[in-house]
Amino acid sequence: MEECGVLVVGIGESAIEPGLLAGRIRCPDCGAPLAPWGHAREREVRMRYGGRLLRPRRGRCGPCDATHVVLPATVVPRRRDCTEVIGQALFAAACGAGHRTIAAELDRPPGTVRGWLRAFGRRAETIGRCGSRWAVSLGEELPRRWPAESPVAYGVEALRWAYAACVERFGRIADFWELLVAMTGGYLLRGRPRDPPDFPRCAELGGLQLRLTGGASTVDTSACTAPETNAPSRP
Repeated sequence: MEECGVLVVGIGESAIEPGLLAGRIRCPDCGAPLAPWGHAREREVRMRYGGRLLRPRRGRCGPCDATHVVLPATVVPRRRDCTEVIGQALFAAACGAGHRTIAAELDRPPGTVRGWLRAFGRRAETIGRCGSRWAVSLGEELPRRWPAESPVAYGVEALRWAYAACVERFGRIADFWELLVAMTGGYLLRGRPRDPPDFPRCAELGGLQLRLTGGASTVDTSACTAPETNAPSRP
């Protein structure tokens, strides 16, 4: 059986098991529901302070005869640090801080932080288009242009518009970077971030499903592909 890659689903880790059991998490290749299929290897995730162990769930697609590792949006695929830490670094860089200053503040190696910023900066245009498409699909009116002092600032600003549009429509259902990791499928630092689904056809397209249930904003996600690789997590 082939292992095809990693999926970023849900806003919280607790949503993964019920999603697999209910068939709400779908194969990114054929759209069939994924069934629970054991776990991937346990790994340590570096948090803002300290660390925690994460043993990701694995889902199996019957028609494709393939498995996918399923991750919560609190982590970025192939990175040891959690979404919060990487997001704080990107925010600081967008405000003009250098990688050494950010590394000292976050207590991370300068080379690690520099790698995050370079990876995000190389993809700023792609990330910017992704954020703009999400914002427009959620009904936000974007300015014709907005100033950005660096590629990182441009990408972060575009994502901020997408987040603002989501909050305006559904309320604050998740932290900034966790929601954006889910919306982009985990492709913040590499790969091609996924386009937004067509609301209200999101359930059919297998994308991020945002809906109002019983007067409260809820979030339900199906599978979003992240880079296919068997390499270990990078620092």
